[in-house]
Amino acid sequence: MKNFVKVELGSRGEVENVELVKTSYELIEEVYDDKIVFMIESDFDNIEYLEEFASINIDKEKGEVEYGFSEEDCTFYVEYDKNVELCVGLLKCWEDDDLENELYELIGNLGC
Repeated sequence: MKNFVKVELGSRGEVENVELVKTSYELIEEVYDDKIVFMIESDFDNIEYLEEFASINIDKEKGEVEYGFSEEDCTFYVEYDKNVELCVGLLKCWEDDDLENELYELIGNLGC
């Protein structure tokens, strides 16, 4: 298990949560693959949308995972040990409302 910073973005691109979590690439992939399959099986009205836009991208070299439906509605995992400065910045900016612009700048640089 490794430390990751998890960044959750809402449907309008707003940051909903930033937290330090202990997980693995395999566990992240398993959870989100299961989530995508469940959504596709349970939402026949939006099945084409889900099949086209729901995805999980893993870049172990960069230490990043991106899961979601668009640039706005997604969740990022950033491996702490490979991205210490970025992770410290994300956590610090999340805790300080005065650093909201900096938080969005950091998040804007994420993506596999």
